[in-house]
Amino acid sequence: MASTGFLDYRNRVFRYYKESRYREALEVAHDAAKKFPDYDAQTSFWIACLESRLGHHAEAILTLQDSIKRKVWWPAEVLRDTDLDPIRGRPEFKTLETECNSLQREQMNQKTSPDLMVRLPPGYGEGKDWPALMVFHQRYGERPELSAAPWLPVLSMGMILAVPWSSQVYAHDGRSWDSLKVSEKDVQWAFSNLKDYRLGSKNLVVAGFSQGGALSIYTVLQRIVPVRAFVAVAPSDWIIPEEKPATERQLPSEDFLSIVEASDCRGLRGSIIIGDKDPFFPKIEQLYELLVEKGLDGRMQVETGLGHEYPEKFEDKLRTALDFVLENGAKMPV
Repeated sequence: MASTGFLDYRNRVFRYYKESRYREALEVAHDAAKKFPDYDAQTSFWIACLESRLGHHAEAILTLQDSIKRKVWWPAEVLRDTDLDPIRGRPEFKTLETECNSLQREQMNQKTSPDLMVRLPPGYGEGKDWPALMVFHQRYGERPELSAAPWLPVLSMGMILAVPWSSQVYAHDGRSWDSLKVSEKDVQWAFSNLKDYRLGSKNLVVAGFSQGGALSIYTVLQRIVPVRAFVAVAPSDWIIPEEKPATERQLPSEDFLSIVEASDCRGLRGSIIIGDKDPFFPKIEQLYELLVEKGLDGRMQVETGLGHEYPEKFEDKLRTALDFVLENGAKMPV
């Protein structure tokens, strides 16, 4: 699949970037741009950021300008990436921001629909009901074939994997869950599209990363669909975005806190996986304690030294989390 090849390139770009090997990362980004034109928004942004990092400021501006000519755009939050700080004060960058805002309004005025990717485990079709995992993407959620990648090991665990794509436009190639009302409809739509699969109704789990992790918690608490367990990885403390970033707030989002306070969590199970260096960690810790007070049968796995990202050996940690939330239900095969 093209998406698998693209993920390999993306992983290399990110690895070189993390190691400060910016020239090598730029070479890989250029190769990816040639081989995967469907991912133009991502590859052109990588290239611009890396050019800016390397001091090639005029080239970085030109890369962004050429992308906008192709109707590619990025939301304001993405354009605040610190890699672009060296070019931020230039008049051309201000023009770029204005043009992106215009393209964003244009795309958001077009009707978009949710989407759903379903992958079936080996042996599916035998005469039995199967456990299933529905995974919600993060803010700037990529196409399901990309956002599903870390969760694919559940197929070898004997679970159906369902990955919805929100109908809410966030970027040229990304979606969000920013509206609770629309998100509830999208989740219900995705669930209704699973009716033709052999699902074990007591063995459906919702999960997600970042904003998607928060949505998985919300979905279970609010009984949006008939599911009683969640696995939240690096969840944010909001679904509706807060004005201030997590690092500038002491307390969890008031909106999300009020939802938890009003919830009866008895009979529900949940597992949270989060790093102690994640800016959301102190807020999630407070929310988790409240969830347990409200009756949640929960576990929180804290990863030492981990920021806002997936942990190493995620497959093993996901298996442990699923074993816990599905206890007395379907068991994961070893």
